[in-house]
Amino acid sequence: MCPGVTFLGITYYYWGYILAFAACFAFNLLWYRKKYGFRLLPAALMTALIIPFGYGLIILLSLVHHGGINWVRAVLFIPLAVYLICLILRTNYARTFDFLTPIACINHGVSHYFCVFQGCCYGYAASGTFSVWNQDQNARLFPIQLVEATSILLVGLAIVLYSRHKRYDTHGICYFIHMMAFGATRFVYEFFRDDTPVRWQLSQFQYYCIAEFLIGCA
Repeated sequence: MCPGVTFLGITYYYWGYILAFAACFAFNLLWYRKKYGFRLLPAALMTALIIPFGYGLIILLSLVHHGGINWVRAVLFIPLAVYLICLILRTNYARTFDFLTPIACINHGVSHYFCVFQGCCYGYAASGTFSVWNQDQNARLFPIQLVEATSILLVGLAIVLYSRHKRYDTHGICYFIHMMAFGATRFVYEFFRDDTPVRWQLSQFQYYCIAEFLIGCA
């Protein structure tokens, strides 16, 4: 199990987050900022601000819903965090939003790979090749974390390739493509988890996924 620190009753397994942050900064500062014409300092500030703003949303929503740290809730409110960043740095909203979208996928994907070592976000009991030992649950479980992490990184790759299209105009649509893809895939992945249904055999997170998919479509 990875080491963690507890704050406000919530345990944060920081190794996964540290590597995710490092990957986000490397991606944006060493390469992706050039596509959008951002200089190093503005790109660094935008990348640095979205991390505390994004995780601040996660912590706030976890305190409201008492369901622990979960990125599913924050996906719905990240547009507000980006808007606040644009007000602070006085940058164009659509351009900033498209620039920051891939690191939302990178952060989610990289940190979720560590869920296997942290013992969180686990799936149902399983056996054989498609299972991993979970020390906290003292059982072999389906590694849905690996499936989700890989799929969201592929979504990020698809967004990067889409934004490189010669006819693509920076209009802020990249995040909503991410929102649609995340909402649809995570809705399915929830059936492989042991989350408590709240109504009609659907979990709280599945209702968030439905909202994210519909807003992305709109």
